[in-house]
Amino acid sequence: MVQFDNQYRQIKIKIVYYGPALSGKTTCLQQIHRRIDPDQKTKLYSFNTANDRTLFFDLLAFDLGRIRGYRLALQLYTVPGQVQYNATRRAVLTGTDGIVFVSDSQASERQANIESVKNMWANLEANGIDRTRVPIVYQHNKRDLPNLLSIETLNDLLNPFRAPSFPSVAVRGEGVMKGFAAITEQTLVAVAGKLGVGTSPQALDQLRLHVRAAMEPFLAAPPEIEVDSEPEREVVEPASSQAEGPLSDEDLVQEAVRANVAMTDLNTRLDQLRRQLERKVRVLAGIASFGRNLGVEQDPNAVLTRLVETAAELLEVPVASVLLVPPTGGLEEFSVRGEERDPLMGAVSDTGEPLATELAGTGDSRLIVSELQGAGDGGDRLLAAVEEAGYNSAVVVPLAGRKGLLGLLTAYGHPSKSPLGESDLQLAEVLASTASVAYTNAIAWRELQKLNEGLEAQVAARTRDLEASLAEVQRLNAELETANEELKRAYGQLAELDRVKSELTIRIADDLKGPVRSVVTAAQLLTDMAADLPERAGRYGTIISEKARELTEIMENVMQASLLAAAGKSMATRSVSIRDLLKETLAPLRERAKSRDVHVQVLIASGLETVTCAPDLFSAALRSVVKNAIDYNRKGGEAKIEVRHVDQGGTRMIAFRISDTGIGIPKDDQPRVFEAFWRGSSHPEEAGPAGAGLGLAVAKRVVESHGGTIFLESIEGEGTTVTIVLPDESA
Repeated sequence: MVQFDNQYRQIKIKIVYYGPALSGKTTCLQQIHRRIDPDQKTKLYSFNTANDRTLFFDLLAFDLGRIRGYRLALQLYTVPGQVQYNATRRAVLTGTDGIVFVSDSQASERQANIESVKNMWANLEANGIDRTRVPIVYQHNKRDLPNLLSIETLNDLLNPFRAPSFPSVAVRGEGVMKGFAAITEQTLVAVAGKLGVGTSPQALDQLRLHVRAAMEPFLAAPPEIEVDSEPEREVVEPASSQAEGPLSDEDLVQEAVRANVAMTDLNTRLDQLRRQLERKVRVLAGIASFGRNLGVEQDPNAVLTRLVETAAELLEVPVASVLLVPPTGGLEEFSVRGEERDPLMGAVSDTGEPLATELAGTGDSRLIVSELQGAGDGGDRLLAAVEEAGYNSAVVVPLAGRKGLLGLLTAYGHPSKSPLGESDLQLAEVLASTASVAYTNAIAWRELQKLNEGLEAQVAARTRDLEASLAEVQRLNAELETANEELKRAYGQLAELDRVKSELTIRIADDLKGPVRSVVTAAQLLTDMAADLPERAGRYGTIISEKARELTEIMENVMQASLLAAAGKSMATRSVSIRDLLKETLAPLRERAKSRDVHVQVLIASGLETVTCAPDLFSAALRSVVKNAIDYNRKGGEAKIEVRHVDQGGTRMIAFRISDTGIGIPKDDQPRVFEAFWRGSSHPEEAGPAGAGLGLAVAKRVVESHGGTIFLESIEGEGTTVTIVLPDESA
């Protein structure tokens, strides 16, 4: 049960280490204590009875941030494992917020583990604690010994709700901090839910991040130090109303709990007080040094720079800045440490000006911005801006001069630390007021120097120079704007000419298709009739056929070049039938495949009907790949087109796989196959003239403009496979 300490504004959260005798509970707490408190600033407490020296419970205070202004203090307890101390175990479980069950992994301790976990369930029920709601973590210990039960077996026996579990070797510290970190995060989240913070996912995420950041330094590999069998700890002998003999179980529990809580709370408070005094001494020394340095500083800018640096150091914040009021009004950033821009200058108010500027204009610029403190009117907007920048709080104080507001000093709290509070605001005020006086004095000193040295004339001369420079800059800027406008117009004209050129090229190539196809057909007929024609007519038919093929290649090169330019531009896509798409793609290649004696096979997976694409572009790209599979194949070879679904990073895609049994591509050539105008050196002579080297370049550009990928695999002498993968828009 969560305990509130209103005097010190802290919430005490109780975690109990439970388990059978000698399972390693005490060793776990000793390891945690040594890792988190290596300087032994706090003590472990042990209680002795007449027959038992088991560590009764320990309390360990560990700063994990704040909830609703209360600091979180973590208390760790163990229970005696011996059967006769069940009353003690039940008492220790009272009000627990979380449990770590430490099992003994040895096969010989199987029954002891089962009895201990049953005992834990019974004691939770006796204390009115719902075992299905209390956070619990299992730590299966002694994994370094022989003859062990497996982790799966231990979880089956002891872990009915499948809570997180960790193997460990407590004597070496292995796995102990992982279990501790897990139960700490679970318990704090559960406690936050009980306190009403659980309704805010953002607050819970912030709490988890704070816990993980606090635990991260201790999750590294443990040091090579084994825990002693008799660790150093404070031994408390409970007072007894009897002259001789041990206390009864009930009296022992009451006395032990009372004494431990009192002594450990006192130690914790003394530690807190010591840390507070150390920080105050450091802060006072820093303020004194700051004042001495500013007392002799004559440069106003150096004063403000030192202010930013000192504020960041003494307030222990990642970001601090000085914002000055310029002569024209508003605010401008003089110096920002830790960021490129001050978060309150980067955030805009409803009036369109930075939040910091609006804040400076209200006349009440001394405030704390945090979820705990609020910030008066407009506090929600300020807090949202601070948190959006990645910080949990901010303090803002004015820099006041003799004639009014000089500017603002701002500082922003780290999200993994406690939010900035009233003491931080007071410290910032001291620094700001000291710097304001020094800044004003430095300006006065500078003005006095100017008067003594007759700087007025120089200022006027420099002003004239500046005005002349400004006029020159304005003139150059006007010329630049004019040139920019001319460049824009020229670019628009060039883009229009490029569009007309591409469209004209595509139309010419398309218009030539019909006549060239007729010439090819006629030439083929003449060639087929060569036996019935004079020798010269047959030879002319062969020449016509060859030149028609060359003309076809030129047309295809022109078309591919046009597609290469068009692929990167906006295009209209739609769902098309895969079968119809492949028919349109393969129709112009049938005669080519026949002349090369290449068998083209198409396989489409069952249930795969449509693909979303720009049909003309994608068909042309696919045709370029299939054409290569025909041209670079062997006589009597095979080109296969397979279409099927594939999974790519958890997303369903459509893959077009074009494979051939051709000559393959040399390994050294493969990295360049997608370069425009690169043709390699392996084109077979009998396949006719080689193309312009645009086929795969066009395919790559078109596929990528569809949001897909294309890759090639080839083995020289065996064949090549090109795979095109497109998004499945129907998924």
